[in-house]
Amino acid sequence: MSYPQRSWNDGDVEVVPGRLWAGGVATALVAAGIAFVGVLIINSIFEVGIQTAGRSGALVDNASTVIPVAAAIAALASTALLHLLLMTTPRPASFFSAIAVLVIVVLILQVFLAEGSISAHIATGILYAAIGIGIVSMLSGVSATSVRPAQRGGWGGRAYEPPPQQAYDGRYDANYGSYDPQAPYPPQGGYGNPQDRTQRYDPRDQRGQWR
Repeated sequence: MSYPQRSWNDGDVEVVPGRLWAGGVATALVAAGIAFVGVLIINSIFEVGIQTAGRSGALVDNASTVIPVAAAIAALASTALLHLLLMTTPRPASFFSAIAVLVIVVLILQVFLAEGSISAHIATGILYAAIGIGIVSMLSGVSATSVRPAQRGGWGGRAYEPPPQQAYDGRYDANYGSYDPQAPYPPQGGYGNPQDRTQRYDPRDQRGQWR
């Protein structure tokens, strides 16, 4: 997946629900379009029926309507799952990818294990795989743009906004190593004042004798 892996313990990001679900609805429309075009190609060009995932191996009636609606519902359900994972899990991308792959594999296996012709098995399996991969790939891009830096708190309770930067103008406390905005600048007496210079230690007294 292309969207970032985050740690909610640091409270660094938060989910934008409106943006996530707007992308989910758009994904549902695209998934329905993929399903509709796939059904037309399979039925009209290859003249093969779309098989159900049941053990009977029956063909789907009104596939040009049923399959697109089912694809749209699957996209919305995937969006809800992704929203839940983004809100609760520390690595939502990994969990969402694993769950999506498992669902697609189980659905295709049910198609091939059911009764029916091999051509219907292959055509239906390719169609379901195309719909599933399309949903997962589009939601990965939606997820990448549905998170933002936390404004207040977050999951870990810490703000993400960095502290404001202060311009340094030379007023620095040498004793404590901290910035003192009340100190005069430039220093009183100027830098050339002998009193501001560091005095050397002379081991001799005023008569020149060593101490």
